[in-house]
Amino acid sequence: MFSKAQPSRNLVFPYKAKSPTLKKIITYTEDELWNEVDRILDEDKERKFTPGTNLYYNLVLCADSSYFCTSETSFAMEEYMSMKRFNIPIARTIDEAEYERLVIFSAIDEEMNAISNENINKNNG
Repeated sequence: MFSKAQPSRNLVFPYKAKSPTLKKIITYTEDELWNEVDRILDEDKERKFTPGTNLYYNLVLCADSSYFCTSETSFAMEEYMSMKRFNIPIARTIDEAEYERLVIFSAIDEEMNAISNENINKNNG
């Protein structure tokens, strides 16, 4: 379902790239990449965009998307999409639902809704 391979830029830590937040070339380690993620999210003070939208448009400048698209993220997307498509409940009751799964699925749902709204706006305007 969501098994499309993500393109790789074959970036290997440490590597140099231009930071979209610092506006200069820096050396990225795994820790520095996560610092960049934090800086990108911190820049949107008014929350005009979802976290996924901010990261999608900014990390392409300095990161390899395959780093973030792990088998765990792919599985979570497949599980979410299957539940939505086939109307399968996450648990019998909200009290029985795993908190971590609720958080992950809420984030996926927010991003999917944002993508859907963006597509509607593009088609109408």
